[in-house]
Amino acid sequence: MLAAAATALLVAPQAAPAAPVDVLGASGKRGAAIVHQARCKYGVFGPRGVLQVGARPPVVRGANTRRRTRRERTSVRYRVYITNVFAGNTTLVASEWSGFIRVRQSQRRTWPGFTSFDMEWRGNYGVDIRIEWWNSKRMIGWRAYRINSFQFYDQYNAGPFGPISSCYKYTNY
Repeated sequence: MLAAAATALLVAPQAAPAAPVDVLGASGKRGAAIVHQARCKYGVFGPRGVLQVGARPPVVRGANTRRRTRRERTSVRYRVYITNVFAGNTTLVASEWSGFIRVRQSQRRTWPGFTSFDMEWRGNYGVDIRIEWWNSKRMIGWRAYRINSFQFYDQYNAGPFGPISSCYKYTNY
């Protein structure tokens, strides 16, 4: 019985670890957030190569908007930006804003899915995430992160290799 439980733990899928990030800026009342490692996958589609660059949604908590209460909920949304590392992390493309989720300060929530973009395979890309906290009327706080940790998968879906610091066609494996 104990051996079966140990085997089940070894076989269970592991969640992506929290990523080393830089906080690019922040303001106002905001909750805690966990940003995961980004993913970088090289693929060959017909005559051309593509780097698929993407990130999982962050895990967030509600903002502390009142003293001594953990029951009030705030609405939270996020957006993913793909940047060009070769050009000083200028933004190349951005996702739409996620839908809002309502979350308490004492609660952790996240969104379903994964955000990814197909980019030119010879590039070097970064991922920035901006998270906003809203009350019922207006934005009350925000924080922006730059992810510094990517897991790389090759054209045969072998991997993950890394972590690497940005998304490029990694060949040292």
